[in-house]
Formats: sequence, C-alpha cells, structure tokens
Amino acid sequence: MPGRTLSAANTHGFNDLDMNLHMNHDDTSRAHFLIALKKRVNLTMGGQIRKNFEADMGPALGRKAGHTLNDFSKTDRKLAKAAIERTHMYKAWAAMTYISQGLMWEIVDGVLDHDLPRLQKAFNEYKSRPGRLGSLKLNPALKLPRNISETEIHRQPGGFCYESHADDITAGARYNGGGLMYSAGRGRKAVAGQSGGDFVLGILKERYPDFKPTRILELGCGTGRNTPSYKKLLPNAEVYGIDIAAGLLRFAHAYAEAEGQAVNFVQMDATALDFPDESFDLVVSHILGHETTTRGLPKWVTEAWRVLKPGGVAFHVDVPTQPGFLKLPDLVLNDWQVRYNGEPFWMGWADADVKKIMRDAGVPDEAMFAEHMRRDEGGVWFCHGMRKPKTWSKSQRRAA
Repeated sequence: MPGRTLSAANTHGFNDLDMNLHMNHDDTSRAHFLIALKKRVNLTMGGQIRKNFEADMGPALGRKAGHTLNDFSKTDRKLAKAAIERTHMYKAWAAMTYISQGLMWEIVDGVLDHDLPRLQKAFNEYKSRPGRLGSLKLNPALKLPRNISETEIHRQPGGFCYESHADDITAGARYNGGGLMYSAGRGRKAVAGQSGGDFVLGILKERYPDFKPTRILELGCGTGRNTPSYKKLLPNAEVYGIDIAAGLLRFAHAYAEAEGQAVNFVQMDATALDFPDESFDLVVSHILGHETTTRGLPKWVTEAWRVLKPGGVAFHVDVPTQPGFLKLPDLVLNDWQVRYNGEPFWMGWADADVKKIMRDAGVPDEAMFAEHMRRDEGGVWFCHGMRKPKTWSKSQRRAA
C-alpha cells in the first residue's frame, strides 16, 4: 500500500476524484485514538504476554513436559495455548483486540457516511470516461469461493463481496480504510510514496538484474493499492490485476485511473486462471496466501507456475506467521484470529509447506525460494516464489 497518513480532508492534495478517504477533523481524531489503542493492545499487552511466557510459564511447562518446548510442535502449541488462555492478561488482550477491531469498522463506516457518495461518483466518472487508461472486466457468472463470499474477512461488515446495487464500491472503500488503520495499529510505518510493488521490484532488481518484465499479473489484487506501482515503475509493461470480488475491483480500477496508470482489472479466480500457458513474465501477489484455503493455496501456486513464461518470476508477499519465525506465545495469539477475527486460514497458512507445494506443482528446487524478507520500516514479510528456467521445455512441462 502506498505510504499514506491519516489526515483531515482539508489538508493537502484532495480533490473530488481522489480515491483516498476524505476524513474530517472528527474522523481523524477517532482514527488516531484507534491507532493508539491498537498499538497498546498489540504491542504493549501482546508484549507482556510474550514476556510472561518466556520468563515463567514456558520454562514451567517445559519442566512438566520433560523437554524444552518447541515452536514447531503442535503438541507444545496446545500446551502453551491452554496455559496462556487461563491468564488475565490474555483474556484482557482478547477482549480489547475484539473491541478495537469492531471500533475500527465503526470509524471507517463513519467516514463513508459522508464520503461514499463522492467516491461512488468518482468511480462512475472513471468508468464512463471515453479515454480510460486501463480497463475493468467483471464476470457476474463467476462462481465465488465460499471462504471469501460467505466469510467477513477481518470482520469487515458484509465481507469482500458485499454489494447493494450495480457498480457498488462500498466493499472496496471499506477495505481501503480498514487496511490503512489496521497496519498503523500494528506499528507498521508506511514509506511515503511507496507500495508493495516497490518492494517486490526492488528485490527482483537485486536478485535478477537481467530480468525485464513486460507482462505482469497480480493475483488477488483486492483494492489495487499495489497494482499501479508496477505500471508506474515499468511504464512499458502491460499490467493485469485479478480478484474474485467485484466491489474491490471497481475501487481498484478507479484508484488506478486516479493515479494515472493503465491497469487491466479482471474478475477471476486465482485457482483457475483464464490465461494461456506461459503468458506472463511476472506473477505477483500481496497477502493472498493466508486468505485462501488448504485446497486453494496449491491450486493458485500451480497456476502461477503454469502462466509463467520461461525466464519469468513469481513473487508472493505474505504475513510472517510461520513457526520458528514466531514463538509459541505469538502462535497462540494468532490462533485467536482464526476463531474471532474472520481469518479461517491464518494458522493453516502459518503451517503450510510452500516449498513442498511448489515442488508438487513441478517447480525445480533450484528455481524456488521461501524466506523472510524485511521491507524497510514496513516490517518483515514471508516471501515465496520461483523463477522458471529460461530453457524450460514442453517435455519438462509434460513430465511435471
């Protein structure tokens, strides 16, 4: 997401066709309160739970179990979970996390009460412009996966697929506002003017200096906050973004147009791409993996490999929830997300063996990567992907 700060609508750079939320003084004050609250809950209270576990609880559980607790052991995770959930600090953390998430959506909807008509009008204008830079192609017949269409991910009211009328952008506007406040509340600092696209292309430039993509696909692009940066940084490239949620794609299209970038948005399921084999140089995703399912994750990873041209790269950025990177207390706190915060695959993603998934898709070991990478002040992300060998042949494809 490009670096944005929470500021009132009368400060700078706002206009009627701007697709950022126009927050008045009261909106901004509420948002700053929320961010301070979330930081206290996530950083202070969460930090105290970690400290208590490491100092006393963990060693005591280890002595009782007869071994040092292992972050990778699901049995040890259950022991830690049972012990942590009995503490008053955990109960307070859980209650305040739930309350703060609900408050976040109340604040976002408070902004939309006065700003959604302007945003909707802006989308309508961008959609009807004769000289649109990019395109938007929706598919009303697309069968929507239930894990998205029937789940309020992040507890977003109505979920990603909410629609009350044709051309509705409410879901996209909600997601955009909530994402900004959520990231700030996690203590992540945005770098002004930069997005996830800057991060991905920066890594690729370092790793593959010979790589010059001219056809780019973003899977699960959501509201498209990252997608235009690929076109901006690679102006000669043809850029596509796909997602299953029409309301998110409408917002994404208007946002790209407002940014002056030509992006082609298509409603499509990442697990069954309607693109030919070997049709893209670069396939990317930003926080898609943890929003899928045990069955869906291997499917879209396989599809990314299929549509890559020889010499092409797939690069996927996601949350760093993996055991080993996170210790037992954080794994317990993350398990709470599954039950109470609309994140059904949060722990499934944490335990996923993405290298095995890529291997099963036919990716050679020497062509793949899966590691934690730091993005300046944006924190650490788990990144995985592959570069298809330049000499990849039809016989190799058949064997795979």
